[in-house]
Amino acid sequence: MTETFYALLAIAMVLLVVSLLVPVAERFRLPHTVLLAIAGMTLGFVGSWVVTSGVQFGALGDAFVGLDNLEVGADMFLPLFLPPLLFTAGLTIEVRRLMDEISAVLLMAIVAVVVCIAFVGGVVHVATGVDLVVCLLLGAIVSTTDPAAVIGIFRDVGAPKRLSILAEGESLLNDAVAIAAFGLFMGMLVSRTMPGGEGAESAGHAVQEFLREFLGGLLLGFILARAAMFMLPRLGESDAAIASVTVALTYLSFVLADRYIHVSGVVSVVMAALTVAAYGPTHLHPHQWTSLRRLWAQLEFWANCLIFVLASMLAANVLLKITWLYAFAVVAVAVGAFSARALVVFGMLPLLEKGKLVQPVDQRYKVILVWGGLRGAVTIVLAMVASGNERLPDSTRDFIALAATLFVLFTLFVNATTLGLVMHLLGLDKLSRLELALRDRVLALSRANVQTHLQEVMRRRTVANDELTVDPASAGSADIEAPPAELALSLEERVRVGMMTLGTRERELYLEQFEQQILSRRMVAVLMADADRLIDRVRDKGMTGYGEWLRDISRPNPLLRVALWLHRRLGIEGPLTQRLADRFEILMVIQSVLTELAAFNQRSIADLLGADAEAVLAEVIEKREDVVDSALRALSLQYPGYAESIRARQYERASIRFESMEYTRRLREGIISREVFDDLRRRLAHRRSAISKRPPLDLGLELAKMIEQVPIFVSLDREAVIGVGKRLRAVVAVPGEKFIRRGGPSDSMYFIAAGEVTVRGPAFEVGLKEGDFVGEMGLVSDRPRSADVISNGYCHLLKLSRNDFRALLNDRPAVRAEIEAVAARRNAENEGKAAAS
Repeated sequence: MTETFYALLAIAMVLLVVSLLVPVAERFRLPHTVLLAIAGMTLGFVGSWVVTSGVQFGALGDAFVGLDNLEVGADMFLPLFLPPLLFTAGLTIEVRRLMDEISAVLLMAIVAVVVCIAFVGGVVHVATGVDLVVCLLLGAIVSTTDPAAVIGIFRDVGAPKRLSILAEGESLLNDAVAIAAFGLFMGMLVSRTMPGGEGAESAGHAVQEFLREFLGGLLLGFILARAAMFMLPRLGESDAAIASVTVALTYLSFVLADRYIHVSGVVSVVMAALTVAAYGPTHLHPHQWTSLRRLWAQLEFWANCLIFVLASMLAANVLLKITWLYAFAVVAVAVGAFSARALVVFGMLPLLEKGKLVQPVDQRYKVILVWGGLRGAVTIVLAMVASGNERLPDSTRDFIALAATLFVLFTLFVNATTLGLVMHLLGLDKLSRLELALRDRVLALSRANVQTHLQEVMRRRTVANDELTVDPASAGSADIEAPPAELALSLEERVRVGMMTLGTRERELYLEQFEQQILSRRMVAVLMADADRLIDRVRDKGMTGYGEWLRDISRPNPLLRVALWLHRRLGIEGPLTQRLADRFEILMVIQSVLTELAAFNQRSIADLLGADAEAVLAEVIEKREDVVDSALRALSLQYPGYAESIRARQYERASIRFESMEYTRRLREGIISREVFDDLRRRLAHRRSAISKRPPLDLGLELAKMIEQVPIFVSLDREAVIGVGKRLRAVVAVPGEKFIRRGGPSDSMYFIAAGEVTVRGPAFEVGLKEGDFVGEMGLVSDRPRSADVISNGYCHLLKLSRNDFRALLNDRPAVRAEIEAVAARRNAENEGKAAAS
């Protein structure tokens, strides 16, 4: 019982210390981990002295005794602390934005890890003469990064959000790759202690095992996470039960993979976390998802603090063994690690920029990425695991533990503490000319508003004139100097600021609709990601960036392309129906948000940035409204009534939310009893369940009905329609799709069952609508395509291949005659237009 009390005192002391260090870290703008390392080593040294000296300090001394008994063995670090750290990192990342930066993330996570291992291993081997495989193992341990400091800087200086996503994604994935490499080199070293372990076959087998474990971990993590996501929505409203399942998922992913299936437990946990992050928001209620993330943030805080404190206490004893060999090793590790990172950031990342795989990154931010490559909890955990492996020689274990721990301390006490100085040297801690001008403008407007409101207050006061000590006309007034000429903003700069302001406001409006439950979590994730991309593009390139962003979101996304391919090749309609329904909902939300943005622009932008900037922004919003209205109108014509169904569903969801708030208020005021409240909530739950699924969208691609919409086939009887239907294939063309290209092979023709297309040749442009057909001239003349054909909106087409075209004409002379007549007329019209031009 006494030992239990000592352990409780120790845990309470550690939690109290790490919590008190949070405001200290914020006060001195230091990473929390720097102070944790100092606290851990201090507790280690003091605790050792207290335990060995025998001096009595009452409850404090007992706490140190409990802390000495509480030290976790090195073999417990990996399975106990690492899974929650990795799961939290994966759970908090925005998977959709991560995919935007996937090229850069993979470069920083995979290529950078390989380069770091090679550089560190080579430099340390040359500097110390230690075995190369041991040096490579050390390189794998120190190749993991802690992004907290870099992300904090990027947030403080207003860097593009994609850079924070890059840092988060790099840290998450390079942890997985580095730990997999750690297992590879550990296996190679351990195999040397076994008979025949020096052979080349052992190394080759290790590489095969590495690939098997990595891919197996990905598959297992995905399967377990999908099983968990099947369970979570069925647990009701119990936040505790949902959190418990995710904790179980974390440790099951690690233990099953590592212990029973013999694949990478780390990769499995990372994959499980990313899967939950991708599917969780759409499967859980918003408040449940928020509660889940809050819980994992707390678990990460405890795990991170305990890792640093306990590991630093263990390291305190190891650090007493420091010799000059380890000093040389740390210098070599630092040179290798930061040289490798600089090579990747300044040498390889620009190649992706030139290939337009990633947006350009400011050189100053690249410096922060290099110098801010701190090492943290994962590096310490791996070092302690290697140190505790008794199958390795003692000299190897001490070398790995000391070199890695000292390098972590180096990054914390040198890099972390000088990041502020680096920011100052790069000018990142200073307001830009644009920010200074905006600051002065906001200050002037604020003071003017204060003056107006204060004068109004003074006028309303019913006091005698002799009691009035402040002149209402001058109350709140202040002389504001005009900004100097160098701070005067051009129209282009003001428009850029306005666009970023509108993008931020657009993001807030999406969140408001989500909080009102008008918008689903999946849709708000899509729209907020688009708003973040807009802000980043405008910040980087101004209106040119806005144009690029508009073109990007106007193109069919990869999921829609896959859905179209599945429909065209395999006849599968489900994914295409889902994508078109998403398109409906997104357009309707954007339409309402743009209306509010127009009012916000008129109300707030003019005072801040000037009437001319407000007029430009109003024109931008109006053009975007026209594009959205046109796209929505085209969809509504194609699928009449569906827009109303979506809108009715949104209103019903908002109504349920407001009713729920009203019932809660009535319960709090004591107007209704708990029994009545529960009954009302059950009724709302029933209504919520009834609208949980989006109304089904009928693509309207029944061949018989589509054939009947084409005038050339109107005279056919039912049997003939069935016969023609066997030769035709329904196709959906998306807006702007060029489904016939000039100069391409004449392998098919199309009948337009619904929608409109534009035929564009060298000297002519013709519009065709429902009931027309196109592409027949190439089949009749057996020549390459003479024009491009582009869909003006979503079009339903009937595709007829060359072989079926010939068979159809042979079977249907009347159809043949009409097609040939139209082809001849169009050919004559085209030749006439060409001669006239």
